Amino acid sequence: MDQIKQLPEHIANQIAAGEVVQRPASIVKELLENAIDAKATDIHLLLKDAGMLLIQTTDNGIGMSSTDARMCWERHATSKIRTADDLFKIRSFGFRGEALASIAAVAFVEMKTKRKDDAYGTLVRIEGNKIIEQSPVSHSNGTQFSVKNLFYNIPARRNFLKSIPVELKHIIDEVMRVAMPNPHIAFKVLHNDKTVFDLKPTDAANRLAELLGKASAKDFLAVEELHDLVNIKGFVGPPDMAKRTRGEQFLFVNNRFVKDHYLNHAIVSAFDQMIAKEQYPTYSLYLDMDPGKIDVNIHPTKTEIKFDDEKSIYALIKSGVRKALGQFTAAPELDFGDVQQFSKPVVPGQNHSFLSQPKVKVDSGYNPFNSDKTFNTVQKKQWQQVLDNEYIDQIKLSSHEPVQERMAFVAPEVKFDDAFQMANAWIVVKKDQSILLVDPKAAHERILFDQYLQHIQNRQAPIQQLLFPKTVELSPQDYVLAHELIDDLKHLGFDVADFGQQCLIINGIPADAQKGNEKDLLEAVLEYVKQNSGDLKTNKVKTLALGLAQKASTLRKQLLQKEEIMELLHNLFKCEQPSIRPNGKPVFVEINQQQIFDLFK
Repeated sequence: MDQIKQLPEHIANQIAAGEVVQRPASIVKELLENAIDAKATDIHLLLKDAGMLLIQTTDNGIGMSSTDARMCWERHATSKIRTADDLFKIRSFGFRGEALASIAAVAFVEMKTKRKDDAYGTLVRIEGNKIIEQSPVSHSNGTQFSVKNLFYNIPARRNFLKSIPVELKHIIDEVMRVAMPNPHIAFKVLHNDKTVFDLKPTDAANRLAELLGKASAKDFLAVEELHDLVNIKGFVGPPDMAKRTRGEQFLFVNNRFVKDHYLNHAIVSAFDQMIAKEQYPTYSLYLDMDPGKIDVNIHPTKTEIKFDDEKSIYALIKSGVRKALGQFTAAPELDFGDVQQFSKPVVPGQNHSFLSQPKVKVDSGYNPFNSDKTFNTVQKKQWQQVLDNEYIDQIKLSSHEPVQERMAFVAPEVKFDDAFQMANAWIVVKKDQSILLVDPKAAHERILFDQYLQHIQNRQAPIQQLLFPKTVELSPQDYVLAHELIDDLKHLGFDVADFGQQCLIINGIPADAQKGNEKDLLEAVLEYVKQNSGDLKTNKVKTLALGLAQKASTLRKQLLQKEEIMELLHNLFKCEQPSIRPNGKPVFVEINQQQIFDLFK
């Protein structure tokens, strides 16, 4: 019996849709890019529940005829290419003719379109890839797409969608990637009747500042490197604008957003020795080059591109960014010709070693005992094995007790009389024939995380009120996210309120946080949630608590008094899991006598 059979059309369409339509943001991307290809100068995007209920785009582009309005829903129907050679001359966003057919396969779709010279427009309604209505309609010039009830016919895929804040974040990312290289186009985005973006036509620098929530376009450094191979223009943020996440990094090739780790390395390497290793620079670079020297047809999302001469482009990007940074760091030339030189007189018979004594750099964070071997050993050990059995018996709790009760449990006071601090960093604790090296910052983070988690769960966190409230201007992403999380932020200890115009007013901060960095503290928590939220429905509480704990924890490379060391250790071993941080990394390591002997072999 023959085994190979052709799939039914509706199944084939759903498979194709899986490559193009992964979430609401995928549809937003395709519809916005279609509007730009249609030469629109004003685009409106309306969203309900992060696009899961409704995605509607309205543009003033060239529109379509009644025949094109029907034909555009067929698979591989496109106006962008005619022959295979056209694939190597692509400057438009769309060209495969798959997007609209894929969208229609997983949602209810309605389209209204009209050309400038037509007396009336065309209405098309589609359900499950079947056109159920096509009729004349009164409509303004341009096209309107309405996509409703996404994945209505694929419940399993709908269940994989994340929460509204997470899906909205992905949509905002796509809007920014489309709006940034097109500053001449107006964009307005509304979500559940609230304005997210209202971007007017402007220049590239001001559009970038508006999208990233910066006060002025002057905050950025202009990049320009012109070459026969590629023209590079754009902006980079100065070193002090670098962040601990990659959220503000944008690379465009012929106005198409792309992801390229190799070219990203060229930009980051230009910042060498200007920013810390764990920081990432802010940039928005635009590469304009011959379409015949690139291949955009290698991935369904078109975010990956092949270059004919990637190494040369790498060198040109690095050179352009370095020039921009060189102008930023250039110091004025000073004329010391008339300045009288002063020097300490040399007195015979005195010690003059100060004249040639070199400066010695000391890395106070260096840990000679840190190795993969000790790390792996500690990871496998339970923290109960590290402490004395007598102390374990005193503080061991039943695993069936509620989390709140275990966290609130107060262990008997334990005196770590022999503990001391090494190099203003690690705390050394003696234990039988071994020692414990405790990272004070990691210990502080573990303690704060448990405290914040309990505050959120109990919905009662201590707040320190500010004498003078602080107004914080946020990026559109952070502003939308803060609105979604505002109740949880209050349970965490933030007294915040909406101030309008993408601003929040901070009246109070968590009691354990240091005053003076209120803006950085709130932005750090929001940034951590954006990068690590996953599914906020289940992880929101822990994500918020960990984000604040990481930002608020201190004590590393800080000299602690004896009483502070005792209190830190006492609070640490009251935690449910004192040996590890919430992200799985160790709080302390144990080094036994044999390991120390091995170091001297």
